[in-house]
Amino acid sequence: MKLHIATVSFLVGSAIVWAAPDLNDTFSSLKSAVEKKDVAAVKTLAPQTAKEADAIMGQADATADVKEFAKGAGEYSEYALSLLAAQGGDDKATIELTELLLAQNPKSKHVDTAAAAYLSALQKQGAAKASAGAQKIVAGRPENEDALYTLASSNGSYATKLVSVMRTKAKPEGVSDADWQKKKDFMTGSGYYFAGINAATRQAWGESDRNLKSAEPLIRGNSQMLGIAYFYLGLANYQMGKLTQDRTKIQAGLKYSQQSAAISGPMQAQANTNVAAMSKELGTGTRAR
Repeated sequence: MKLHIATVSFLVGSAIVWAAPDLNDTFSSLKSAVEKKDVAAVKTLAPQTAKEADAIMGQADATADVKEFAKGAGEYSEYALSLLAAQGGDDKATIELTELLLAQNPKSKHVDTAAAAYLSALQKQGAAKASAGAQKIVAGRPENEDALYTLASSNGSYATKLVSVMRTKAKPEGVSDADWQKKKDFMTGSGYYFAGINAATRQAWGESDRNLKSAEPLIRGNSQMLGIAYFYLGLANYQMGKLTQDRTKIQAGLKYSQQSAAISGPMQAQANTNVAAMSKELGTGTRAR
């Protein structure tokens, strides 16, 4: 992006200023507003820059240099909106700037820059607002991991898509290897986790088991998620064991349930109940915690 902005600046020569004076003035004002972090001015100037740039791009008699300048100015307007939106600190501004960007170009790569801050701001207004915002993002950026994560908790298809995306997604520019690996592990683990729970609610026990086993090594640092994952692993293995008369599966279900019962969280009480019931069925005499 830095190279592209430099190219745009370089192209603002006398011939281009003469050929596109309005765009040059608006573009220059937008750059100044970005430097000053003037949200109000950027909200006005970015859409204006994009509109003037589009007009020039549609002119049959515009020279290649002028069109290149217009193209760069238009992209800079998207960058400007995403940059100020991603800075956070003012949820209202973050939401307004991102929604201007989504309205201007929902497929813009710069949506990815603003997505996390935008969804975080919407989450404070409720899950429904965040979900609606995430839907807007995936409509134009179907592989945006932040939006997929927001949607994955209530939709197994998005959870599966999140896993698929994170397997092959390249590290974004400007992100360290360590930070990207951390996010990649978290997003992948969360995708498997949500897919596993969704499968359990559908009583797709084998699918639940596979997904939650894949999630387990990636969510070990999150005790609440781990406690819930062990709970559903216990339930899935117990149910598979009952259906196939496989005692080893029921024993695996007991073990996972014991692990869930050992972790403080929303499933601990029910996990204890399950431990007692499974132990009685197996005749092991194991007591719940």
